[in-house]
Amino acid sequence: MAALFASSAVVTAAVARPHPTPLAVSIASDTTTLVPPHSTAVLSAPTPRPPAAIPETTVDTGPCLHVPILLYHYIRINPNPADHLGWQLSVTPAEFRAEMDWLHQAGGHTVTLAQVMSALHGGPALPSHPVVLTFDDGHDDFATFAAPILAANGFVGTNFVVSGFLGRPSYMTAQQVQTVAAMGMVVGAHTVHHVDLMALTPQLAQIEIKSSKETLQQLIGRPVLDFAYPYGDVNGWVAVLVEQAGFREAVTTNDGTEQCLNQSYLLRRTRVGGGDTVWSFSHKAGVAAPPANWTDTQPTSSTTQQPAPAR
Repeated sequence: MAALFASSAVVTAAVARPHPTPLAVSIASDTTTLVPPHSTAVLSAPTPRPPAAIPETTVDTGPCLHVPILLYHYIRINPNPADHLGWQLSVTPAEFRAEMDWLHQAGGHTVTLAQVMSALHGGPALPSHPVVLTFDDGHDDFATFAAPILAANGFVGTNFVVSGFLGRPSYMTAQQVQTVAAMGMVVGAHTVHHVDLMALTPQLAQIEIKSSKETLQQLIGRPVLDFAYPYGDVNGWVAVLVEQAGFREAVTTNDGTEQCLNQSYLLRRTRVGGGDTVWSFSHKAGVAAPPANWTDTQPTSSTTQQPAPAR
């Protein structure tokens, strides 16, 4: 980390995006809730943005491995056909089941970010065709659709939960988070309110990062060591805050499969969305594609309906 961010100012300048105007926020008395001043409106649900470019560096990246880290959002039938962004972020339950069933047939092995980091540190080698499955934001369809499909295939997934959104419509409840953790899924942190950390002061960013970790750890009764930057926005000092909060690594929204030890807080991911098929998924997951006439023979009756509202 010290080598990668020897100068956070240099890294920050290298990010090929204009820096957003700092958000005007105030800290509530318990210092865990951020609200816009002079407004009672809650922060809106997150809207993904184009990924920021990973800073170009000349420092030693250390050992590297090629491991696809796939990024999902919703596992659902997009409820509004006119919502193109919603469609882009939505993989239908039937399509997701087909992707997971083929991944299993093709010899893919899901691994956790902990396993990737251990391998980069010289620990046990990863299995053949390793892939990390990640899901952003903590939507309830992960509990109702994705997690059961993953478990049926003997797979593990990591869900980056926005701790302040627990129990909101379309988001997991606290009980659902506990349930998927008990199933063997990994719970990661995605801040308290899904805010752009680069737009905050370091003090407020630190609250968003640390409070999400502490809340989720208390909820599931185990350490939360995986972090995802909202919108993929990260610069040098944001990454340092994530490391200082005790996270082992962090993932971005930058595309690629090369994961390096000295860039453990800039891990790359590849998005899977509504335009993907089992064939394009196979390429992204690093496994052989199915035959042209392949169809999923697994039951799909349980994956064709929308999930019941979270309680």
